[in-house]
Parts: sequence; C-alpha cells; structure tokens
Amino acid sequence: MKKRLLTATLIVATLMSGAALAGADNNDRHERGMQRMTEALSLTSEQQEQIRQIRAEEGTKMRALREEAKSRMDAVLTAEQRDKAEAMHAERRERMAERREHRDDRPCAKP
Repeated sequence: MKKRLLTATLIVATLMSGAALAGADNNDRHERGMQRMTEALSLTSEQQEQIRQIRAEEGTKMRALREEAKSRMDAVLTAEQRDKAEAMHAERRERMAERREHRDDRPCAKP
C-alpha cells in the first residue's frame, strides 16, 4: 500500500514538474513541490535526492520524446504546413508567457 501511494505521488509530481521545462521560476516551483512532498511524506534527504534524480532523468526523456515526435510530424507535413504549425506554437508560447506574468503578480495561496 505504501509503495502504491509513493508511486502515485511520484507520478503526479513528475507529471506536474514535467509541464515546466526551463527557467528560474520553474526551479522555484520544483523546489516548492519538493518541499511539499517532503513534508507530506516525511522524505529523508536521501529520498529527496533520489526523487530529484528521477525527475531530472524523466525531464531528459520527455525532451527527447518531444523532439522525436516533432521530427516525425515534420516529415509528414509540407513546408507550408510546418511554417504554419511553428507560427501556431509561437502564438501559444506568447499566450503562456502572458498568463505566467499575470500569475506571478498574484500572491501564492499555498506556501
């Protein structure tokens, strides 16, 4: 039972941290998440380091998977479609950056 709870917690934490790819704000967010997990599960420093390593490995795997998927999709699309898709991605990144700016202005509800 405890292994299942820990596994489920790690999966959720990994998915949440996987959404954040880079930047100092993301590092702060990762550390806050690690702090919450440490307190909730009474993690030892050794466990914390192991979880950090798992998250780092998972991030590397996810980046490689995204790059592979992009390459495969680019091979299917025409040059015009690839350009249009890149423009759509750029717009999405801009919207995300705007939301992030607004979110950073609000006080954090959870310590």
